[in-house]
This record gives sequence, structure tokens and C-alpha cells, in this order.
Amino acid sequence: MSMRTLPLLVCTAAFAWAQGGSNYSVFGIGDLRPSIGAFYDGAASLAVALPSPQGISTVNPALWTFVRSTRLQGGYRFHQQSISGEAGTRAQNNGKVEGLLLLFAIDTAAGWSGSFGFYPLSSVNAAVRVPLGVQRLEDTLRGSYSVLSSGGISVLHGGVAVKPLSRLGVGVAVRYYFGLFRADHITRVEDPWAAPDTFSIADWLSGVGAILGAWYQPLPNWLLGVAVSLPARMTTQQVWRYSFAHTYTDTSLTKEFRWRLPAFAAAGLSYQRGRTVVAVELGYAALSSLTYRSAPRVEFQPLFRLSASLVRIPPASKVGRTFWEQLGLSAGVSWQRLYYRVDGRSISETAAACGIGFPLGRSALMEVACQAGVRGKQAPGLVREWFGRFTFSLSLSDQWFIAGRRR
Repeated sequence: MSMRTLPLLVCTAAFAWAQGGSNYSVFGIGDLRPSIGAFYDGAASLAVALPSPQGISTVNPALWTFVRSTRLQGGYRFHQQSISGEAGTRAQNNGKVEGLLLLFAIDTAAGWSGSFGFYPLSSVNAAVRVPLGVQRLEDTLRGSYSVLSSGGISVLHGGVAVKPLSRLGVGVAVRYYFGLFRADHITRVEDPWAAPDTFSIADWLSGVGAILGAWYQPLPNWLLGVAVSLPARMTTQQVWRYSFAHTYTDTSLTKEFRWRLPAFAAAGLSYQRGRTVVAVELGYAALSSLTYRSAPRVEFQPLFRLSASLVRIPPASKVGRTFWEQLGLSAGVSWQRLYYRVDGRSISETAAACGIGFPLGRSALMEVACQAGVRGKQAPGLVREWFGRFTFSLSLSDQWFIAGRRR
């Protein structure tokens, strides 16, 4: 994607189409999505120190030891943005599937668990149109320049977790990264003799990495969680395709290059009393070394994220409990300094979240979460984005592994 035009496009959001997303997602690897599922979204959590018998953490595999049954989780996330720039305000929206996660509670006594699944790590979704005008002898030739950006990085993981001690849990997962970033650049001229000029850039990428996690209980009811995602070497095959509408032909160019996906680290502390958990978590990504999809006016920097969560976990057993007693509730706030600067100015995001979990039958749980907040600010060369994110997750449970009689 030609990144030289993107800072200009970011500040002209009033001409964005309805089907789009965050204009800032066109930078780097897009919007990062560390944790998956409505349980963690409703708590604005990083999923590093917030234990749950139903949630499946994609950040700290050691938390899998708290899950007491085999679970299958899937969901959907919808985004709604209101983007304001120098040219005006326009709404955009998009939605994506949350992937599919499977966790096997192999031995609940020893905390042995295994997990397999795929889910999004980052997302790009932006649609921008800029008006153009060229003065001719007696009139002005008008048209537009449009960019549609989409795609992201997904993860296929497989890992295990165990409790070597009653107050200690560790976990590891191998990650296979794959994905596609696509950008369509279209120039249209308002002339009956003119044909649209279109070129597209598609990046097919892949790589292998790993994530390590642990939790420790220094005192009763207190839990300290840490996790590290190791750097990964990414291979990208880039295809440039030029289309000529008047001749119905196209020309393509292909090249391959490699780049490094930097490390991500997170830590947090939580306190649990009964079914109520309070957690504070901090995330850090060394993205200042990122070289992928850079731009002259954009500089990458480390990402910082801080969140605070309050959760009432659904009960492990539903026997003898009313429907309202079986509900899970969550709320949280988060702040993050994003990993790019535009013209030397950092972009931050602040959000509040809430969520609720509904029991379905004897073994299923449906969770709904909402996040609302603001990203960036309205200033020359920048846009401000008010956003709402709605997550829907369905989790199914079954007892696959039954402990036998021990002699």
C-alpha cells in the first residue's frame, strides 16, 4: 500500500464511505486485538491476570488451568465509528467473526489443560474518499481518489498449561501467524470519456512464534499474572495489480520480503473474593522497531495499555440458583497510547466497557459486551474517532475427561 498518501487521507474522513472502520488502522499492522471474547471485552481486560472458569485467554495460556471443563467458544464483533476531521463528520461500521477457541480440561486436579484455536490478532478496515479537481481552460475537471483498506493478521495456536504447584500455573502456546492486507486505490474522473484508474496491493503474510505465560498466588485471593509473546519473523508476498477498465486487462508485479513482528509483554494483579474479582493490568509492545507499512509522516513507538476491571464471575454450578444468581457481570476502563505518531503527535485511546453473561441450558453461556470510547483528537492533519464495539460470544461446555478411581 502506498503509505505516502495515508496521512492526507486520515485528515479527510468526512468523505469516508459507510462501510469502513478506524482510519488509523491503515498504519503498521492495524488495530491490535490482544484478548478475545465478550468476557474480557466487557471488563476491558488484557486477559493476563483475570482468571475465569469459562473464559479462554489468548494472552496468558497459564490461565487455562482455571477452566474446569472442556469448552468451545466462538463469537462476533461489530464496530461503529463516528470520525470527525477538518472536512466534517461521517459514520463508518464493520463487523468480523471472533474465530473459534477450543480448550480441553484434561486433569483438573493437576491443572493440565490443552487448547487449540484460531482468532484475529490485528484488524485493518478503512474506507476513505478524497475529492480532486484540476483546472482546465474554461472549467474544472473533477473526480475523486479512493482507498479501501481491509484485512489483518490471524493466529492459529496450540498449547498446554499445567499447575506444578498449588499456587503456581504455567503455560505455553505455539503460534502460526497468517493473514492478508489489501488496499484498493481508485481514481475516478467525472468525464464520460474517462475510465477509472485502479491498482490494488495485496500482502500475503505468514510466520511462526510463541507465547509464554504464568500466574502466581503470593497471598490467598491474590493473583499475579505475566505473559510474553516472543518476536516472530514474518514472510510477506506482495502483489501489485494494475487494472485498465477500457481494455479489460491488468498487469501484476510480485515481490517477497521479510520483517519482524516485535514482542508483546503484559502483567497484572487481581484480587478475588467469592465470585467478585478486581484486576489491574498493564501491556507493552515494542513496536518502535516495526518496519512494516511505514510512512514518511508516521513514526512508530512502543505501545502502552493500562486497564482496570471489576467482574462477577458466573457460578461454577447452577444447581439451586435462580437465573439472576447465575448471571455474570463485568465492567472496566482502559487507556492506551497507540504505537504510531503522526507528524510527531502521539495518538491515544480511552474506553469504558461493560458486559453480561447469560446461562443457556445446563452447559452453555452467552456473553454480550460493549465498549465505548474515543481515539485521537480533531486537529490539523488528525481525526477524532468516537467508537462503539459490541461483542457477542457463545461458549459450550462438556465433561470429556473423567478422573478415574485412584488406588
